[in-house]
Amino acid sequence: MGSSGSYLKSGGFTSQEWEQVGTIKGVKIVKKIGIKKCIKGNLPFFSNTPGTAYVLLDSDGKFSQFRQYGEDRKVKFDIDYGRHNSAKPYLHMHMYAGKTRPKPIPITNTKGDIINKSLYEKYKGFLKGIKL
Repeated sequence: MGSSGSYLKSGGFTSQEWEQVGTIKGVKIVKKIGIKKCIKGNLPFFSNTPGTAYVLLDSDGKFSQFRQYGEDRKVKFDIDYGRHNSAKPYLHMHMYAGKTRPKPIPITNTKGDIINKSLYEKYKGFLKGIKL
């Protein structure tokens, strides 16, 4: 698993900050371990395995984030369920290009209505515990 902030330019990581706790559809479900437990929210910025993906569940076991990595082991995109500049949580995607986190692409609205059916259908198998 990867590590936030411990990526070496030569490849790999200085320490393991995540551990696998299960799988959904063959994708590893991971949780934070190690000395950086205070970092909340997102999955690692880099992966030890090129082209892999990880799923993060919240403390209640509900879907929080799906993160896909490219062959360069950097983040390609996220699917998140949360409040992104809104009062209520909704399902949305962030496509990465460079170092900045782009504006979300809504998959549902805050009422839970599906507004991007193709993305929803593609990733609905990972949405453990999310009721729309």
